[in-house]
Amino acid sequence: MKRIAALILPLGLAGAAFAQTLPAVEDTDGNGVWSLAELQAVWPELTEDGFGAVDTNADGAVDPVELQAALDGGVLKPVEG
Repeated sequence: MKRIAALILPLGLAGAAFAQTLPAVEDTDGNGVWSLAELQAVWPELTEDGFGAVDTNADGAVDPVELQAALDGGVLKPVEG
């Protein structure tokens, strides 16, 4: 049991750190992912091509993992302030 706890704790801490690094992007339709229009509210210069670079699984929406990867990879600039 201690071994399982030792494996789960770091994952929980990583999840907390992950949640803290994403900027506040409103999910206006409440579907749990972001559309181009929703991301453009934060990054007005984001184009359809740029959105395609962020939407790595090409499903037409950006999930939290894709958004974090775009920020980490410099595809999107962190939001100031």
